[in-house]
Amino acid sequence: MRPARLIALAVVVLGLGAYIYFVERHAPTTEEKKERQAKVFPDLKQEQITAMTIEGPAGRFVLSKQSGEWRLDEPLADAADESAVASVLSSLANLRAERTLPLAEVNLGDYGLAPPPLSVTLVDSKGGTFNLKLGGELPFGTTRAALASGDQVLLVSKWVGSDLERDLFGWRSSELVRLLSSEVASLTLRTPEGQVALARGGGTWTITEPIQDLADRERVEGVVGDLNASRIRQFVDTPGDLNALGLEPPRITLTVVRRDDKPPLQLGFGAERDQDGSKHVACRRGERVFWVDATAVARLSGSVTQWRSPKLVALQPWAAESLKISHGGQSVELRRLEGVWKAGGAEVDYGAVSRRLNTLSELQVVAFDRPLPAGEPLGSVEVKSNDGAEIEVKFFAGAGAGENLALVVGRSGALAVDGARVAELLEDPAALTRPAPTPEPLQTPAS
Repeated sequence: MRPARLIALAVVVLGLGAYIYFVERHAPTTEEKKERQAKVFPDLKQEQITAMTIEGPAGRFVLSKQSGEWRLDEPLADAADESAVASVLSSLANLRAERTLPLAEVNLGDYGLAPPPLSVTLVDSKGGTFNLKLGGELPFGTTRAALASGDQVLLVSKWVGSDLERDLFGWRSSELVRLLSSEVASLTLRTPEGQVALARGGGTWTITEPIQDLADRERVEGVVGDLNASRIRQFVDTPGDLNALGLEPPRITLTVVRRDDKPPLQLGFGAERDQDGSKHVACRRGERVFWVDATAVARLSGSVTQWRSPKLVALQPWAAESLKISHGGQSVELRRLEGVWKAGGAEVDYGAVSRRLNTLSELQVVAFDRPLPAGEPLGSVEVKSNDGAEIEVKFFAGAGAGENLALVVGRSGALAVDGARVAELLEDPAALTRPAPTPEPLQTPAS
């Protein structure tokens, strides 16, 4: 074969290969084409829908997507139930016509379509509209008649109506709040016991009012979790006498300041009631009033003592970068460099250092606000972490048997702790400077 013909044939083969690679491989398969043809709305893309109007026996509901969130616009303005909207959009995007009938041959009244009792209209971000009108359920089977654009009556799954036949309560969001623990900057709580203010710095929660102290992180984050989990059980759109609901003034007030630019969130809680075997509490959020799960206020009570951390210090042992222990006239300082603990440049036993750090992180406060100790301390511990946090603790003899007192920089008052655990922490600081043990060579069996 001549070279010119070979070159021409090669060009054709390469072109065909490129067409298959760039065009044909992205073309829908036969099965995909059949599936698309069976859909009532083949061009509907859920993520592009920006508005929805439902009209039915329960009324007319208009919803719109604003800043990525669905809102109810009519018959009143409120947050919409995101899961309800998502269910409708998914149902419509996947809706198939199980059978079609020519419109000219159908008596619409026989199919409950004169007029249709239920309809939905969607609008997407490109201005496209999708409209579906549903008739009554057919006497046999699981279908109901529907009209979309075109000249046919469609028989579709009757279950699509379940997503649309909601009342006002079904379209409104039942979420009391939507909060990420990491986005909360501070909480201020007012109860009959007084006011407690808490602030987050890094991963540590502290009490800022009425005392300066380390806060119980689990309790604080539990409050955020309780609020997220709580659901609105009844909307009180015309509350009338707020005093009767215990909301004028509220029995409990919680103010949440977030790290973003959103305004502070204020919740007021009042009277409680038993309803259908569940306990609810009246709640005011801005101008809105609801009955919500009483679990929302489960941790929102108690004196400031109940908000103080039961752990002596907030320490993650793995985050420590330096450790200094002083006791009995000895003082050692160790640093962790590239994952290795060293004293004066020499590697030391990693496990021994980790055990001391674990002991410090596990120390529990057994009593608060003991009288301030006098005299010289038994010893002290200083730790610096890789997030810039610093811990400084001095230990003293306690008045009770088996009890030591601790003064922690940043914490209020003298804190009683287990003396035996303090002894483990402070014992023989010089032992931590011993070289790391040399691993014994593996013994190979004699041949």
